[in-house]
Amino acid sequence: MDRYIDYLATKHDMADALRAAVASGADPFAETLDKLGTALGTLLRAGAEAGLLRCDVDPLDVGFSLAGLALVTSAPDHRERAGRLLDLLLDGLRHERAEPAPTLEHPLGPSGRRVDRG
Repeated sequence: MDRYIDYLATKHDMADALRAAVASGADPFAETLDKLGTALGTLLRAGAEAGLLRCDVDPLDVGFSLAGLALVTSAPDHRERAGRLLDLLLDGLRHERAEPAPTLEHPLGPSGRRVDRG
């Protein structure tokens, strides 16, 4: 996935051209999106069958997560952050996720929204 982030960073400058193509009514992403979804689906399915990854993950959710990650970390000085974010994404895909330590109070409640403690 690190290589994929590097690849996306090199394509970052194409964003304006792609936005112009989409604005014209063309869909330059359809074929690529299909291929990416198929490839990610194959990888995720193999990981789930091996008991390493969750089986309830939409391949395109992973693809969009990777694209968003690449977008926000495209600057060269953000490469280290990209690695940390990839680790977080991979941890979320693993079959067995670690539970928070019982002694730590998590700032987010069960709904995922910040809980006002004051």
